Amino acid sequence: MKKSMGFVIVLFAVINLFGCFGRGKKDEVVTPTATAEPDKVLYEKGLRDMQKGRYEVARLTLQTLLNTYPDSDYKEKAKLALADSFFKQGGTTGFIQAEAEYKDFITFFPTSDDSDDAQMKIAMTHYLQMEKPDRDRTQALAAEREFKNLIDQYPDSPLKDEAAQRLREVQEVLAEGDLRVARQYIMRRNYRGAFRRGETIVNSYPDFSKQDQALFALAEASEGRKDIPRAAYFYGKIVSDLPASPLSDESRKRLERLNYPIPDVNPEALARAQADQDSKEKRSMLGKVSSLFSKKPDVSMARKASRPPMTLNPQVIDMQASSQTTQPPSPPPPAQGSEASAEMGVQIVKRSSNPPANAQPASGTPSREEIEKQYERIRLAASKIKPGSRVVFAQVDAGHSTISFWIEDSAGKALSQKSSEFPVEEIGNKSEKDLETLIENLLIKNGGTA
Repeated sequence: MKKSMGFVIVLFAVINLFGCFGRGKKDEVVTPTATAEPDKVLYEKGLRDMQKGRYEVARLTLQTLLNTYPDSDYKEKAKLALADSFFKQGGTTGFIQAEAEYKDFITFFPTSDDSDDAQMKIAMTHYLQMEKPDRDRTQALAAEREFKNLIDQYPDSPLKDEAAQRLREVQEVLAEGDLRVARQYIMRRNYRGAFRRGETIVNSYPDFSKQDQALFALAEASEGRKDIPRAAYFYGKIVSDLPASPLSDESRKRLERLNYPIPDVNPEALARAQADQDSKEKRSMLGKVSSLFSKKPDVSMARKASRPPMTLNPQVIDMQASSQTTQPPSPPPPAQGSEASAEMGVQIVKRSSNPPANAQPASGTPSREEIEKQYERIRLAASKIKPGSRVVFAQVDAGHSTISFWIEDSAGKALSQKSSEFPVEEIGNKSEKDLETLIENLLIKNGGTA
């Protein structure tokens, strides 16, 4: 023990001599006494140096503790403090070293009460290096990944709420970047690229403050691709689900121009929109101007609470403008094993009236269940004859006695005549083989290949 104390005293003399350069007269020189615990003295000395910004001296002290006293009770705290010294030093090099040290800490002390704090700091090393939405998004993507790791791996952590808010801020930056790219694509008439960017925003970033603009970009991209039903669907989603949006009135006008019905406002969406307005931060003019010259992204518009993801299924447009709450029948899901397009599809149902939900079909008229069953049979037949194709059901007449549909490829190009109409009963009476032959004949008749 005497030899150990002698070594520590000599070490402190060296450390204090090293720390004297640039130190004022008020700085205290710490010398361990014969009764002091040397590992504790080293730990406290490292913390004091770190508080005064002497990070290199602090790291030398803490590393000495770790090397000299491998079984010390202060080993865990010293390891975390070592990582903190790099984090507080900051800068690109400091943050890289800090991330490595925090990950090392979690590896050596996975059950520590400070593991969640270490994970939070890992995420913050990337958060603090995020760039604006139109710049490199590497740090933003890394921050998103690490905040998600904290939420998933430490569900009971007191830091979970803070991590969730930081995650919303990171995703605000990522979504804003995708939205700007989508707008550029629309200007250049790259509608497919614009659609994919808008689709990513809606599916991946439900808390994005500009969901209305993402839906509007999806609608404009769909119009550019001559997919008018899908465009109308997205305009309608703005009107019904985002009623407080500045784009709501314009979406109504476009629906009228396209001769599509204007949907009713969802009461829950209206209440949610009012709550969002109340929670928004009011920024001063000085704050808005300063953000233009800052290198850091502006995350002030990020929501303060999560909201449920926007429901885009079933994507059925009811062509009867009605305030009734009766929902149109859901289209059957894509057949398993088929290579249908990953894009959000839209099926259109045209009816002259909305029958009550409990209404019974007229005598001899197929039930909704029968119609949906034939929907599925047609989809399966098309997927076998033309893998990767999709079936668009254009119309069910007022009597529910016929089905009108056509077949498209994954790019939306029609592979069969628009629209081929068949009685529901006729489809139902066909065997699977006969139905596949029907699909094959429709493709050949249109000049396509089965």
